[in-house]
Amino acid sequence: MSSSSDPLFRYPVIRTSRVEELEHEIVDIYGASSFDVEDPTGLDVRGNFVRLRDTCLGFGAIGGVAKIHFPESDFARLQFPLRGQGATRCGNRTVEVNANRPSLTSAGRPTVLHYGADFEHLFLRVKSESMERKLSVLLGMPLRNNIEFELSDFSNQARLAGMRRLIDLIVAQLGDEESVLVPAAVAELEQAMIVQLLFAGRHNYGDLLEQTPREAAPTHVRRVEAYIEANWNGPIMIESLAEVCGVSARTLFRTFEKARGCSPMTFVKKVRLEHARRMLSTPDDTTSVSQIAFACGFSNLGHFASAYRTTFGELPSQTLSRSRALA
Repeated sequence: MSSSSDPLFRYPVIRTSRVEELEHEIVDIYGASSFDVEDPTGLDVRGNFVRLRDTCLGFGAIGGVAKIHFPESDFARLQFPLRGQGATRCGNRTVEVNANRPSLTSAGRPTVLHYGADFEHLFLRVKSESMERKLSVLLGMPLRNNIEFELSDFSNQARLAGMRRLIDLIVAQLGDEESVLVPAAVAELEQAMIVQLLFAGRHNYGDLLEQTPREAAPTHVRRVEAYIEANWNGPIMIESLAEVCGVSARTLFRTFEKARGCSPMTFVKKVRLEHARRMLSTPDDTTSVSQIAFACGFSNLGHFASAYRTTFGELPSQTLSRSRALA
């Protein structure tokens, strides 16, 4: 695989065959403490890495047999091998990893990543503080203990597949030179990844997370709708919605779904599309579809156009053209 086709190729951090340069980069960028390389003459290191707000996404390939040691950290790491064989050791447990077997390491645990000769992987790092805050909101209670993930045991394959598709979607978005992620979209995509990870990974709070939440009062739904209407053009976070109505996020989502037939985040999308339609229907000389899409929190014009057409039966460009013709 060439570096131009690697995931996150727009965010390169290392391209080298030199041990000295590898050592500097994995310590400085990835936070490793040390590494061992079986044959330094065969190195072909490629690494891409992007920091978002609460998460990091990365790609790594060494081109040789190696071990990278990481000290205790303040993040969990989800590792999706793309090709080859490897292994992950976290604490006292070691598992083999490959394209059919990812791993998920817990924060606060020393970790060793074993690279086979042709091993390549995509990984997600999530700050423990962000995970704990999100899980506490989902459960509607403070956490008494740290989140401890099972190293290679996931709640079910469908949720794991959803996690992978979500990461692939974000990686593809970050690699698209024709689009730009606006801050509101980045925040909500990160939120989606963290929530999906908490449901996909098996951990010590999993049983509580799977319990059926109680229902909230209809007034809670109206409060959330009012909050969304007032804050549609900024990032909408689960924590904020739960705080507005004073119940757990799971209770809120269940009640909202029952009352409105959709999730709060789907309602957010609907509100933003309605605002986009109003703005396209009253254009000035500088109005463009891309300008309206970004202003309404959509970072991908293709996704915006598709959602707009599904909702209103026409493309945003058609709404804009008709509005200008009538002006």
